[in-house]
Amino acid sequence: MMPELIGLLLGATLTLFVLSYLLGDNPLYRLALNLFVGTLVGYSFGTVLRDVLLGMALPRLLASPAAAVVPLVLGILLLFKGFPDQAYIGNFPIAYLIGVGTAVAVGGALVGTLAPQIGATARALSPASLGSFRLGLLDGLMVVVGTVCTLLAFTYTRLSERRTGSVWRRALDGVGEIGRLFLTVVFGLAFAGTVTASLSIFIGRVQFFVDLAVRVIGR
Repeated sequence: MMPELIGLLLGATLTLFVLSYLLGDNPLYRLALNLFVGTLVGYSFGTVLRDVLLGMALPRLLASPAAAVVPLVLGILLLFKGFPDQAYIGNFPIAYLIGVGTAVAVGGALVGTLAPQIGATARALSPASLGSFRLGLLDGLMVVVGTVCTLLAFTYTRLSERRTGSVWRRALDGVGEIGRLFLTVVFGLAFAGTVTASLSIFIGRVQFFVDLAVRVIGR
C-alpha cells in the first residue's frame, strides 16, 4: 500500500502545482509543466522507437529493402533540420509530408464530410426522413436552410462590391448572415461542451483530493 499512497500524494502535489497557475505564473507551475512535457516526450520517443522503428521500419527494411528506400531517405533528410546550416535540406521531406497530409485532409473532408452532408441535406425533405423527425417538415426545412446558409456564409466579397453590388449579391450577403448565425450557435454549443468537460475534470480532481484525505485519515 505504501507505493500506492506515495503515488497518490505525488499526484495530489502535482495537481496543486498546476492549480497554482491561478495565482499567476510561478516556479511550481513551471516545474509541473516541465515534468509533464518531459514525460510526454520520453513516452513518445519510446513508442516511436518500439512501434515505428523496431516494429514497422526494421522488419520492412529486412523483408523488402527496395520498398523502404524512399521512407529511409526522407527520414535521413529530415534529420538535417537539427543542423542550422543544413536545415534547408530537411525542407524537402517536410514539403512532401505537408503535401500528402493536405491531400489526405482535403480528400477526407470531401468524401467524409461534404459529400455525406450534401446527401443528408438532399434526403432531409424525403418522406422517410420527415417521418423520423420530431417536428416533421419544420426539422427538414431547418436542416436544408441551415446547410445552405452556412455554406453561403463562406462567400467573401470586397466591401466596395457589397455596397455597389446587385440585388443578387445583397441577397447572398443576407443569406450568409443567417449562415453565420448558425455558425455562432454551433460554436457556442462547442464552447459550452468544452467548459462542461473542463468542469468535469476539475470535479474529478476535487473528488481525488477528497478520497485521498479519507484514505490518509483512515490510516
